[in-house]
Amino acid sequence: MVHPAATKTTPALNRSMLNVLNATYQNRTAVARMWGTAPKCNLFLKKMIGNKKDGKGKKKKNALRANRVLNGHTIKALASGAAANAAMMAQEEATQLRCDVVPESHKYPLLPCVSRGAAALIETAFVAYMQEAFGTSLALKKSIGKHKKVTLRCAQMGADAVNERIAQATAFVPASVVPRLPAPPPKKKVAAA
Repeated sequence: MVHPAATKTTPALNRSMLNVLNATYQNRTAVARMWGTAPKCNLFLKKMIGNKKDGKGKKKKNALRANRVLNGHTIKALASGAAANAAMMAQEEATQLRCDVVPESHKYPLLPCVSRGAAALIETAFVAYMQEAFGTSLALKKSIGKHKKVTLRCAQMGADAVNERIAQATAFVPASVVPRLPAPPPKKKVAAA
């Protein structure tokens, strides 16, 4: 539904609501346009390896293919798990409020659709997370200096460190609070007698 911006003739009480609806509408359409072009972006593509000639012996142009890390089944399983978690939380809140709700069907669970652009963004975030975790575990291995390869414990400590950093960065409160104490009063000099 198109939401136009408020005009000068719009009543003052409705202007803010109409402007917010217009901003969210424009944001939604711009995001949809952006993700529509994302699968063709060079960031998510790589050159095809293999047959450089077509059936008639003519040379093909360098074709590009999607550079995928996670397959579609994995992304759909992640989306389904996230939807199941959200549905479970919504049902628990509704039962606490004494509402009569029907839970999600275990036989036919909710499977949200994931666009190709969103799948590419999920893959990019996944790869960045893995690189950060491995880089941290590699730094731990070098600082210990005992092993030639990254061990299981170094990998676990690196993943824990990255998880803690992400949790601290996305938390509602800071990880640590430094109290601001007043300056101590100056000491009185005792006159020598």
